[in-house]
Amino acid sequence: MIKGDSSFLKFMRLLTLGYVGGTIYCLMYIRYVFYDQMIQLMGCTNAQLGFLTTVSSTTSLCLFLVGPYLADKLDAKRVITFAIGAITVLTFAFAVVCESYKASLVIWFLQPICMMPYWACLIKYINNLGGEDGAGNAFGTYYMINGLSGALGNAIPLAVSTHFGFKGAMVALGLMTAVATVMAALFLKNEKELAKDGIYLKGDEPIRIKYMLDAIKWPGFWILGLGYLFTYTLYSNVSYFNPYLINVIGIDPDASSVYSVIRSYGAMVVAPLGGYMADKVFKSTSTWWIVAFAISAVMFAIPLMFNENSNPTLVSIYSVLPSLVVFALYSVTYSILRELHVNPIVAGTLIGLSGKLSMPVDGVYPAMFGSWIDKYGNQGFTYIFLFLIASCVGGILVALWAKRLDKQCKNGRVMKVGGKIPANAQAAE
Repeated sequence: MIKGDSSFLKFMRLLTLGYVGGTIYCLMYIRYVFYDQMIQLMGCTNAQLGFLTTVSSTTSLCLFLVGPYLADKLDAKRVITFAIGAITVLTFAFAVVCESYKASLVIWFLQPICMMPYWACLIKYINNLGGEDGAGNAFGTYYMINGLSGALGNAIPLAVSTHFGFKGAMVALGLMTAVATVMAALFLKNEKELAKDGIYLKGDEPIRIKYMLDAIKWPGFWILGLGYLFTYTLYSNVSYFNPYLINVIGIDPDASSVYSVIRSYGAMVVAPLGGYMADKVFKSTSTWWIVAFAISAVMFAIPLMFNENSNPTLVSIYSVLPSLVVFALYSVTYSILRELHVNPIVAGTLIGLSGKLSMPVDGVYPAMFGSWIDKYGNQGFTYIFLFLIASCVGGILVALWAKRLDKQCKNGRVMKVGGKIPANAQAAE
């Protein structure tokens, strides 16, 4: 542990958190970049490849209350260091057994177990790193570093794979997360040391059982949950342009992987555009949702007109464009809260529970989309794009619902807590 607390060391803590956050999930979602390569190596079907994510997502769902509980009991530095260290071990293990689909299932099952309290500890660490007045800047810097390190976490293994194959790529990824582990051990302070500097790590408002019914009864719960379901559906499944370019357009898998890295991480640079559109241009997140979902629907419809005779370079470049809109949409999903008039007393419970409505994105869709490709061949991609278009329509309807609730609340509707209108009802507006 490096002593002292200079501005350099404070920046190194934030750099460490961003680098850890950008690389810790690379293994879990490695199929985004190496989709065809993993199928060929494991000899599995598209549905089986998608089922790996189903295993992780289901395990995570079963543990979703355990993680935050442990985050409150354990030291944040130890949790973060252990999580990235454990993922490093699993990455090296996967490099050895990656030809075995059954062994891969075990590794995907273990990943969310190793990271149970990680996310809650990460959020509370960043949230308090710059003090209450500097949290926004800390998160902004974190996500910039997170996006860049996530891109490197895929681009470097991809470059290595051209010389040393997929196993070499996984060794390269393991080395990158090993560096992240060392950085966490060196630069992060434990909570006792932070307390000496006047920094006390406090988590977000936890899920409280007594407020669950109040949260679920409020329309804002369903608006937020379904809105996140639809934005995350688009965000996650632009990755299917990777196998689409290989199977339908006929480009080389390595070339498709390069576009996948750009699509999944390079496009993150436009994420701040979403905030600008919602705050400055439309002055309403729900209005930006309507516009962005509509544009996304059109952009997912255009690939339906491409075929094996289309210009490969043109289609490959086009495949990046939907991400530019989707990332700007996804990045402001939770800013819809200002239009939902959620009482602050229930906010933590409502946010925590509503996020679980998005579980099908990782738990069901990958296996379902993979089965469509297995059963219908290239026609399966048509069904996937139609599904994404339908999700855009769903997002627009949810945005209209948000507008309706916002109008009702401005006309006097107030969220009840415990069957009563709280004395501080104005706080809900």
